[in-house]
Formats: sequence, structure tokens, C-alpha cells
Amino acid sequence: MDFKAVMPILGFDTVSNLTLEPIDDIFYRLANSEGEAPSFTLIQPGALREDYIFDLPKSAAEKLELENAEDAMVLNIVIIDTPLENSHVNFIAPLVFNTKNGTMAQVVLDSVKYPDYGLADPLKAFFKAAENAS
Repeated sequence: MDFKAVMPILGFDTVSNLTLEPIDDIFYRLANSEGEAPSFTLIQPGALREDYIFDLPKSAAEKLELENAEDAMVLNIVIIDTPLENSHVNFIAPLVFNTKNGTMAQVVLDSVKYPDYGLADPLKAFFKAAENAS
């Protein structure tokens, strides 16, 4: 699905047209529709943590023209490493997609309000948490 960035991905202010494609049930690929870099690997946060909940700032909701929470899809950027469990997830700056109108935005959350959401949380920490829960 194609999306227009109404709030840019940090560091990529000139990239506004993006294509989101599923890789599998939890991973996605987000790429510049204009054929040039960048390309990002994204993950559904619910696959890693059940406690990932935040209030979307009103300004972001307005720019995305989000009328219903059901129209929003939240994904997080993964910094891939080898082996995969050495990868990191950015929980403090999620990407929010309005699947109804094709807009997207990166939202930077307040680290004081959300101290458990890091910029580069180790993926293996969530694998260990899942193992301990079972």
C-alpha cells in the first residue's frame, strides 16, 4: 500500500512517498516509492510487548486525519543485525499509518511520559521475556 508522509521520518525529511509491504505476519518493509533509498524494516509492536500503548498527540492525529482508532496501524523501525536477536527496536518514535486515507507519520513520544520505550531496545530482551512467561 502507498502512503504519503505528512510528518517525515526523522533524518529523511525529503522522502514523502512510501510503499508498505508485508514480509510476514509481524514484519513489514517500508520503502521510498521513488526508487531511491531509504528502506526500513518495521515490526508490529504487539508481537513483542503487550504493554505498548500511547496517546497519539492531537497534532499528529489531525495531520493524519484519523477519525477512528481502527484506521490506524502502528509499526516500529527495527535496526537489523546478525543474528536477528541482536537487532534493536525503536519504540519511542513509532510510525503511525492511516490505512483509510494513505497517510503516515513518525511520532516522537515524550520519554518522560513513556520511560519504558527506548530508541534502540534490544530485540533479544523480548525473546527472553516471552520464554520466561511460558
